[in-house]
Amino acid sequence: MSAEFYSYYLRAQIGRRLLLAVMNPNKFRICQFLIKYHEQRNDKIIVFSDNVFALKKYAIEMDKPFLYGETGQNERMKILQNFQYNPKVNTIFVSKVADTSFDLPEANVLIQISAQGGSRRQEAQRLGRILRAKKNSGDGFNAFFYSLVSQDTVEMSYSRKRQRFLVNQGYAYKVVNRLPGMEKETLKLATKESQLQLLQQVLAASDADAEEEDIKEENVDGSKEMKVKGSFSSFSGSNSISYTQKTRTVKDEDRHPLFRRFRAFK
Repeated sequence: MSAEFYSYYLRAQIGRRLLLAVMNPNKFRICQFLIKYHEQRNDKIIVFSDNVFALKKYAIEMDKPFLYGETGQNERMKILQNFQYNPKVNTIFVSKVADTSFDLPEANVLIQISAQGGSRRQEAQRLGRILRAKKNSGDGFNAFFYSLVSQDTVEMSYSRKRQRFLVNQGYAYKVVNRLPGMEKETLKLATKESQLQLLQQVLAASDADAEEEDIKEENVDGSKEMKVKGSFSSFSGSNSISYTQKTRTVKDEDRHPLFRRFRAFK
């Protein structure tokens, strides 16, 4: 996190801290870098944000389509169909309204920029989005699940809870401190001036903007369904990345039911 953002973070209330963490300009730049990298590979990318203020800012700045709870049904379906069938639309931003009954098998990359605390169910649902589609591919690292976390913030404690859950389910995760090649890319928020402008927008945001989206009990297509709630710090096949890895072997009967269901698709 930039020094200016972190200075305000240390003095802010919890709600504002969460917003400052997700709007961290370094996180934005990493997200943009990952999107560029995977779009060059012709991957299909879903970016999740539980905070709508961040969702809109990221998507608009990167000129990507986005949908959330207040997006009309016709617009939702238009965005999803373009994502599925239009080769020029390889990235969409979505809120947690997409956590239930959101089935896009084309997607093989998921990036979380903000998540619902340490929710295990949400983590399982989102991981399943990209695991289900990759059952027929034998090309090594073909599914990627990134969770972007601002260092030395409350996001780290939430992330550790989700990581422990994934390790208990038999998955590995990698903690990445740097991404080789970022310095060669032309990314937004590269100047101090642009970062300070973003900081002023975050500080001017309302208390409601700092909160997570409060969604109704409905699916992404507008139909009704029971509402449910739920990182990999990185899950990348890139070379020359420094990381620590943790893994654990577990029996299938010990797995969370959602993971047993997703593994059945492999």
